[in-house]
Amino acid sequence: MSRFKALLLLLFVAAAAIPPAFSQDPADDIDPATGLARTTVVRPLREGAPAPDPRSAAAREAGIPAQAKPHIALILPTTSPQLGRVADAVRLGFLAAVEASGAGAPPVIFMPVESEGQPLLDACRFAQRAGAVLVVAGLTRDGATALARSDCPRQPVLALNEPQGFGAPSGAGPGDLPANLYHVSLSLEQEARQAALLAVSDGWHSAIVISSPSPLARRVQESFEREWMRAAGEVRRVSFSGNLDEAQALKERIANTRGDMVFLALDTPEARAVRPYLGGALPVYATSMSVDPRAEALVNVDLQGVRYVEMPWFVQPDHPAVMVYPVPKGAGSSDQERLYALGIDAFRLSLLMLRPEPPRGPLDGVTGRIVLGAGNGFIRTLTPAEVDNGRVVAIKGAQ
Repeated sequence: MSRFKALLLLLFVAAAAIPPAFSQDPADDIDPATGLARTTVVRPLREGAPAPDPRSAAAREAGIPAQAKPHIALILPTTSPQLGRVADAVRLGFLAAVEASGAGAPPVIFMPVESEGQPLLDACRFAQRAGAVLVVAGLTRDGATALARSDCPRQPVLALNEPQGFGAPSGAGPGDLPANLYHVSLSLEQEARQAALLAVSDGWHSAIVISSPSPLARRVQESFEREWMRAAGEVRRVSFSGNLDEAQALKERIANTRGDMVFLALDTPEARAVRPYLGGALPVYATSMSVDPRAEALVNVDLQGVRYVEMPWFVQPDHPAVMVYPVPKGAGSSDQERLYALGIDAFRLSLLMLRPEPPRGPLDGVTGRIVLGAGNGFIRTLTPAEVDNGRVVAIKGAQ
């Protein structure tokens, strides 16, 4: 038997073992929140076309693409022990947007990977050979960067995080990303810049910044300070070790520091510990890193008056876009819900990217108002919000 015939036979045997989408898959492969298989087609291909199986080692090793119509490929590390749960939240949001879009939506094929290293790049190339006209992937910064440095962006790719090492950050100037690589993210740095502008619009001129030593807190602090010094002026720092027992000592430090507002570059437990000692004389601003919008009012009451920017998903339930999509069943943390919302907007941005004209938007998304910025980065403008009696509410009349 020739090598070519052997490959064809191997492909035929592999295909015969693959259950079609929505057939009797094993019980542990069915997502109870949706009733759909986790590892097959998110939306069935029309006219009965067979769906390629992304797990088919035979097809991948043979280098022969599965026969499929043009489709969107969603590649996420749902089989990763570290990233599986957060990746699945994005998958569910993407799926919810596909279902809400109706019969006119393009087919979507989901491809699980175990990591965002070489398996991600292999899956991207395989998807493109199999007919993908757009790849959505790169949930982590490492994954987005790997995509940007690969040959995958020879066709359109939407990364779900900001690639690193490619010039200026999104919104701050042009970078040198591949022309077909677009990216959107839940960037806390973007939120910090918007919080600075919110405080400027409220009339404040001199900021006191409280930050912990964590790398994420430092990034948030630096982004706020850059925007604040550009738009307003003075910044004074007050260090906080992150030890909650030290929170009370901040009261005296703040009293001896000149400023007319405070910005918290702290995580949620730190912010709840520090805020009560700041008093009510100075307005307090933060990012969503400091506030859990789904926490009970009794938990959030310590954050009284904190202003920040938030997704419409959490603070505008009557927003036309938000009303369309269901809250995920058995939702876990607020962070997972944020990723679910990102999945929704990722699909909606995918539809913009498939149009012949540039996908500049704006898109009224569930994660914010989204427009295409410099360097092919989608910029999300969030809703000004504050904590009032333990509840997070949109600030009326804020821009």
